Amino acid sequence: MEPLRPHSPNNNNNNKYSNAYRNMKLHPIKSIQKGFSLVEMLVVIAVIGIIAAIAVPNIGRINDAAKDATYRRNAQNLCSVFASAQAAGYDFSKTGGTGATLASEAAIITAIITGATINNTSSPFNGAFFGVPGLKVAEATSETAGAAKFITWNATSGQLLYTGGQ
Repeated sequence: MEPLRPHSPNNNNNNKYSNAYRNMKLHPIKSIQKGFSLVEMLVVIAVIGIIAAIAVPNIGRINDAAKDATYRRNAQNLCSVFASAQAAGYDFSKTGGTGATLASEAAIITAIITGATINNTSSPFNGAFFGVPGLKVAEATSETAGAAKFITWNATSGQLLYTGGQ
């Protein structure tokens, strides 16, 4: 007689256990996984690193472009105020509008930022203020230095010209 085994077809005594054993082999229990594997996490971190490596240098260029645009706008405003005041009879290139000629572009820019009120009763612009309200002299040191790159003072014609960076 053959020895009894749990999976033996001749085993009538342990039929209940042999079916259970057979079912275990035929239907393996699936393990339940929760979370991410280490490889998946490393792939995600690598992708984030690549995106950061592309984006970070561009942020610096964006900031530089924004500063440059601000300097250009300030230079345009300074030249516009200078020309408007000249048309009204006030000359920012001279101390107090009529005095001695100022020596440098920086002195003229500071005079424009400080601004001036026309005190000429015969002028239609009497009491009008000419200046750049968006700039303050204390804040203007770096902004006017940047704006000065786009401004040229022409002493012979007495004009402050916006060059646009050329």
